[in-house]
Amino acid sequence: MPTWGMQVLAAAQTGNPAAGLGLAAAAAALFALGAVLQHEAAELSTTTRGLSLRRLMRRRRWMVGQAATMLGTATHVAALAVAPVAVVQPALAVTLVLGLGLRAIRTRQAPLRLELVGAALTTVGLAVFLVAARPAAAPEQPPPSLVEMLVAVGVSVALVAGATLFGRGRHGALACGSAAGIAAGIAAVLISVGIRSLREGGWVHALAGVAVWGAVIVAVVAILAGQQAYARGSLAWSLPALILLDPLSAVPAARFLLGERLEPGHAAIWLPAAAVAAVGVVVLARSGQPHPHERAPTPVA
Repeated sequence: MPTWGMQVLAAAQTGNPAAGLGLAAAAAALFALGAVLQHEAAELSTTTRGLSLRRLMRRRRWMVGQAATMLGTATHVAALAVAPVAVVQPALAVTLVLGLGLRAIRTRQAPLRLELVGAALTTVGLAVFLVAARPAAAPEQPPPSLVEMLVAVGVSVALVAGATLFGRGRHGALACGSAAGIAAGIAAVLISVGIRSLREGGWVHALAGVAVWGAVIVAVVAILAGQQAYARGSLAWSLPALILLDPLSAVPAARFLLGERLEPGHAAIWLPAAAVAAVGVVVLARSGQPHPHERAPTPVA
């Protein structure tokens, strides 16, 4: 993202979870639209010899899908500028729910009962989690050190590199999907670090460049890992891991690098709610029949 764009985000009003949640929901809708359109374009561009990239890139819906995904990424970054990571990243899980609705509208086919159950579990679980956990940023948290950010980048790259050592099949898809989810969550935290460092100004401004470039590296690594996951096996193995491990890695990373916290006194409520949402994500991701060329977005940054 250009420097002026980061400076605009740094000047945005902070401490507004409602605005961040709204932006995250908008990003999830754009990601869902991009995934559905790209999936349709891939189906129409598949021949007896496999997917034709030349035909794919000539499809208008593929271009629109790409544009929706890019706009979703920008909206996601804007959400991180105004709300804690622990609000934004879990909310992106509704991409699966919105994708289900969009697919039903475009195919004119009602969702399966199991898909409706998964959508309900995901939506209700996320709603209860966000209300009970009350994610909040620490008001006077010192900026993370250069070493801490380099460790975050190194862990992400090492996990993805290790995951690619697994072969094809469900184990390879699961490993790469898990690594992609963890990297995506860490990338979101690094973007948030960069924005807040720019906002603080002074000597902290130097950390912003490190955080942003680190986020770019981790985001690219997450995308590559996601593509490896999709190519190695069924989405029923890779997609749940990717969607679930994104917030599960982002929340502790935000605690470590940004001092964000969840309401400890309500853990008896938000922990089971998070588990319910996780079950819903798994049900949604595994209920459909995966297509070999189906593509799902990797929410990063």
